[in-house]
Formats: sequence, structure tokens, C-alpha cells
Amino acid sequence: MAAGSAVTAGISACDAITGALLGQRIGGEHANALVLLATAGEDGRYAARQLSQLLRFKTPAQYDPAPLPEVDARKAVQLARRLVNRASIVVDRRRA
Repeated sequence: MAAGSAVTAGISACDAITGALLGQRIGGEHANALVLLATAGEDGRYAARQLSQLLRFKTPAQYDPAPLPEVDARKAVQLARRLVNRASIVVDRRRA
């Protein structure tokens, strides 16, 4: 359960990053979001690296009835936390 929520939070954080830096976001294929993030400067490239790792957990965390191993769930939460923290920094910087 935590890993699935972490994936959703990480994806939403990336939407916030591309929205703040580029004025757009990608719906649909998450691979397209990685491409868009890569064009958003250092913050976007950082987010793309984190999201790429996080997306490995999407299918098993959100669609597989078996629970994700604890180590994987913790990693997913850690990656999402990094993305949410970076999104907060980017959005705050754009407001200033």
C-alpha cells in the first residue's frame, strides 16, 4: 500500500516540477515524462533519475495482489520523498 502511494506521489511531484519549470506536464505514458523532465535543467534531470527508479515499482505496487517486499516498499517511499522534496524546492523557488 505505501509503495503504491509513493509511486503516485512521485509522479505528481514530477508534474509539479515540469509545471513550474516548463509550464507543462505529460499525461499518459510515464516514459514521456522522463523525456520532458530531462529538458528541465538540473532539477528536471535529477527528478528524471529518481522517477526512472521509482517507476520500476509501479506495476507490482499498484496492480499485483501480492505485497511488495518491505525493502522495495521502503525504497519506493525514499524515492518519492526525494521527488516531493525537490518539487517543493522548485515550486518555492519559482514563487520567489
